[in-house]
Amino acid sequence: MNRRNFLRLTGLAGAALVALPSLGFMSTSIKDAAVGIITKELSYLKLDKKGVEQFVDDYFKGHYINSSLKTQINLKSCYYLGVDANESRLLSKLVHNYLTSTDFFLNKMDESKTVKYIGVNKSYKMPCSNPFSSFYYPPATV
Repeated sequence: MNRRNFLRLTGLAGAALVALPSLGFMSTSIKDAAVGIITKELSYLKLDKKGVEQFVDDYFKGHYINSSLKTQINLKSCYYLGVDANESRLLSKLVHNYLTSTDFFLNKMDESKTVKYIGVNKSYKMPCSNPFSSFYYPPATV
């Protein structure tokens, strides 16, 4: 093997190392990334998989994530890098909106029950019960 062939093979191998992960990154849809993020963040709860997918579909209808390429790349990057919702405002809002759109707070935050999607919570358009009121918290044990 001469030097020219070695450099060609090295260049091709380097290009493959860069291109192959980026193909996986681009082939993942924002829906799959959002479902994965919600599932990972709320792994301690029993989530209804179809409900999570329906929430993501409803949430992204007319949402700025669909029109902003920067936000889509940010969401996918957070999914692939395993970023926590505490570290990203976008993920925190997504998980918060999912929880307020489910029956989790109506079931008094019972982690043993399956969390089911009800409908997208639009706090400015429809009234809802305060999910953080003291009525829903379990009694304090002292």
